[in-house]
This record gives sequence, structure tokens and C-alpha cells, in this order.
Amino acid sequence: MTVGFFAESTPAVTRDPGPLCTVAIDVEEDFDWDYPIEGTSHSTQHLRHFGVLQSILSAYGAVPTYLVTYPVLEDEAAVRALRYQAERGACALGIQLHPWVTPPFDNVREHEASYSGNLDEGLEERKLLGLLRRFEASFGFSPQVYRAGRYGLGRHTGMILEDNGFRVDTSIAPRTDFSIEGGPDYSRVDCQPFWFGVSRHLLEVPLCRSIIGWGGELAPFLYRAMTGPNLARSRAVGILTRSRCAERVTLSPEGNDTAAMQRLVRSLVARGQGVLPVSFHSSSIHPGRNPYVRTMADLHRFYDRLSALLSFIADDVRAEFVRLDTLPERYLPPTEIAA
Repeated sequence: MTVGFFAESTPAVTRDPGPLCTVAIDVEEDFDWDYPIEGTSHSTQHLRHFGVLQSILSAYGAVPTYLVTYPVLEDEAAVRALRYQAERGACALGIQLHPWVTPPFDNVREHEASYSGNLDEGLEERKLLGLLRRFEASFGFSPQVYRAGRYGLGRHTGMILEDNGFRVDTSIAPRTDFSIEGGPDYSRVDCQPFWFGVSRHLLEVPLCRSIIGWGGELAPFLYRAMTGPNLARSRAVGILTRSRCAERVTLSPEGNDTAAMQRLVRSLVARGQGVLPVSFHSSSIHPGRNPYVRTMADLHRFYDRLSALLSFIADDVRAEFVRLDTLPERYLPPTEIAA
């Protein structure tokens, strides 16, 4: 197993000689990021501002995968816009489970319940299947890609996905420990894709987050040691990052500067990683919806970083942009790897 969540895991080996790049966007409601619990207010109004984002992605030939939550599927205007983009081949669609806004509701108001893997197995499955059925009713086909909101995998999530036709999961947040909030601990996991599944194989494509730096193989151990529960306020992490001995970087224009993302890409390519998954939240396309983009100036900086990242990946790395839902075909099946 990998971090105790997935059965029969096998490293994924790409068929392609050069790197691939995917773009996954959490298309979700506005919500209280500090305390997402059942019954809190939310809105999907920011989804009216997708035009600029879509034009930037199209300029680089990137076809994003929009991972939609239940409130988005309840927004008829948003569904019409997403259906239009999907029908013209400008996006792919998948689902993201936010349990606090997804029926059936069970009056669970604890903060830990925002991680769907903490729910009773039956309730997690009912919520996931309710989201799946609402997606099918909205778009006329079944989703192939899944992300657990807040990266909240549980011990039974993999089997639920395997039983219900999914092909790709993207729920792991490498080098991140959510246990202080009652969530999963991925601090010992890196961002390489892998296959999992008992009766059939699904591809896990983790969030593209890793620890890089001149510390080399020791960098992840140093970083984890300095971010333990007793060292949360330690200056050591800042020293590790500023010295570039061990810095945690995510391939996302949210909270990561362009130079750091370029260092991450170079490091991953040098390691031979076959895919570079870019990701961020839909709420970043309108100011004031999340901690990353609070003002119009932040929004312009966000788009600047996104454009610079896509340009670097396209022109310097010469990666091929591919849809996330087509990624399984770009990897050798586990049976061929074993042979």
C-alpha cells in the first residue's frame, strides 16, 4: 500500500520520452477555508469570471480539467458554461467532493468531517455517489477524474473509486501533514504518479508538490524534521527555504513565485518525472474569495505567474500539454511494467 490508502500500488512508467503537463482546477464554491463545516454559507458567483483564464490556457494549448463540487452543479449558469466548454473540447470535467456541502447531510459539524475520509464509510460513499449522479444528470456522462476536497482521502476511498468507473485520482498532497487538523499525513510521500487497484487499475496523479534544494536526498528529511508539531513556530523552516537547502514548492501560481516553480520543474525533469501537473482553485480568478488573491493587484500577479509558468513549461521544457483524463493511456500498464 501507499501511505495506507491504496491497495496494490505500482510505480507508473510513462511511454513518452519527453515530459507531459496537465492542468487541474478545483472549480468550487466560495467557503470559509478556516472552518468548512456543514451549514456554512457559500456562493458560486465568482464562476462568472472564467473568460480571462480560459483564454490564457488556450493560448498555450492547455486543456484544463475542471473538478467541480456539488454547489457548482446546482448553479445552472455554471453548468451551461462548463458544458459548452466541454463540448467544444476546451476542457475536461471531473468531480471534487466537499462533504460539508454535499448531500446526504447527517448533521456532522465537526471540523474533522471536512476531510471526507474521516466520515463513516457508508456516508463517504453516499456523498461521493450523490455527487457522481448529480454530475451525470448535469452533463450526460460519468466523471473519470476524482479529487477528495482538502485532499481528504480515507481508507475506503480507493475501493469506492475502483467500484464506480473512475480512471484517475488526484487526491494526494505530497510532503504535507494535515494531521494537526484531523486530516491525513502525506509528509513522507512524493509526487510521482502510480497505479493502484485490486480488480482494475487506476492512476494516482498527486498534487505536484515536492521538497527540493541543495540538501539533495536529505532535503525532505530536514524539512519534515523542522515542521513537526513541536516546531511549528520554528525559524528553521524559513532558514532552510531562504538558503534553498530544502524548500517545499508546489506547481501552482497560488503562493509560489515563478523562480521557485521553475526550480521545481527543473528538479522533477532531472529526476525523470514524466508529468508536471499544474493546479489551483477557481476562486483565485476573482479577488477576495481565497487567501491567495485578495485584491486586483493580487489577481494580476496571479495571472502573471500562471502565464510565466505555462510559457516556461511550453518553451523551455518543451512539455506536451495533455488532458488529465487521457493520462492513463500515456503510461505503461502495470502488467507491462512487471514483465
